[in-house]
Amino acid sequence: MLEFLQGLLAIRDVDQLGFLLAFLGAELLLTLIMGRPYYNARDSLCSVTMGLAYAASIALSAGIMLAMLFWVQQFAFVQMDWTSSAGLILAAYVIVDFLFYAYHRVIHEVRLGWAAHVNHHSSQHFNGGTALRSSFVEAWIEPFFLIPAVLIGIHPVMAVALVSLNHLYQYWIHTRFIGKLGPLEWVFNTPSHHRVHHASNIQYCDRNYAGTLIIWDRLFGTFEREEEEPVFGIRHQLDTWNPIKATFHEWIAIGRDLLRARSLREVGGYLFQPPGWSPDGAGETTRVMQERYKAEMATSEREAA
Repeated sequence: MLEFLQGLLAIRDVDQLGFLLAFLGAELLLTLIMGRPYYNARDSLCSVTMGLAYAASIALSAGIMLAMLFWVQQFAFVQMDWTSSAGLILAAYVIVDFLFYAYHRVIHEVRLGWAAHVNHHSSQHFNGGTALRSSFVEAWIEPFFLIPAVLIGIHPVMAVALVSLNHLYQYWIHTRFIGKLGPLEWVFNTPSHHRVHHASNIQYCDRNYAGTLIIWDRLFGTFEREEEEPVFGIRHQLDTWNPIKATFHEWIAIGRDLLRARSLREVGGYLFQPPGWSPDGAGETTRVMQERYKAEMATSEREAA
């Protein structure tokens, strides 16, 4: 078991930068050969800068976060060796993949999480470089979502390694060169599904949270098929290549809202309600805007009939 875990430990986010840069280089070369407008030099430089900050944060946080998971391990209520068979290793991966889905959904639908994650969506381009746009804050919060895995007996190192493999899987789906993949679309997260996730079209917002398996989105009602051409970025586009602004703009916005909060209820709302929430109920959260969009589409269809 120890040898297996030590092997998995080598597959971490910092080590994965080599894989990602290779993928980025290959896609960039293909972009140049085919003359596609999928890259912008300043946008890519912004992405690389944020990726390096994330890698540094991973390096700083790894020991502390792993120590936290080892502390949690003493409270595990299941004692078993998840490395004892290929079936159990696969089962552990599926469990960690579900926990990633839950984590990814929370950081989209809770404003404090969105402040940490929004920079990943801030580019108006969708390419291998976009995968580099990870928040340095996420390195400190994602491991907490692995606590359930540790409590059911998955070794802390194995849990961290499996979520890192999950991240590695997600690199290749940041591309516009691969279309739909037939039957695989029903089970796996694909470039088509992930293009939806990165789109700002209102019907696509807060959809397709999957890491590896799209089945979680299908089961929990967050799946959306790619039909309309995606418009990449966020609803209120930043129009900046400044990595500092891209990283901190939502934190600054939360700070402004907290300064004008008039009660603890409003403070809690600005921190833990979905992005777009307002105390008077007039805020434009994703769900409100999607309901409005559906109503408008239904009206248009009735009028056309």
